[in-house]
Amino acid sequence: MQIDVRILYNGKEIDAKAILDSGAEGIYCNTSFINKYGIPVYNIDHPVYPRNVDGTLNKQGAIHHAAILRMGIGARHIENIEVTITNTGRHEILLGTDWLKVHNPSIDWSTNRMCFDHCPPQCHPIGQQDPTIRQFLLI
Repeated sequence: MQIDVRILYNGKEIDAKAILDSGAEGIYCNTSFINKYGIPVYNIDHPVYPRNVDGTLNKQGAIHHAAILRMGIGARHIENIEVTITNTGRHEILLGTDWLKVHNPSIDWSTNRMCFDHCPPQCHPIGQQDPTIRQFLLI
């Protein structure tokens, strides 16, 4: 499932597309996205070895870099996320089970709406809003 997100960096809002992927562990950002916007990265202590759906190691090899992104979704959801940097194909950001477990959004598949009704408090810097305000249309 694809959603619109905003990355807030260096005083700018960068429109991006993210994929909700319950088949992937972790949170990833495409190398080309990081390079295009000059987002700073750092070395991670322990490399991440991503696996494909069939259990084989991904041909991109170990991931050695990460970045912190300030990401907004909809009108009221905003958070800092740590992303590991790799080639994610045509996807700019991949939000896997690590992200989905923390936020546990309610998704109405028939209307393509997602509601952040279980988010941790750090996702709502203005305070806890009514969950209906946090609904938005999925793409």
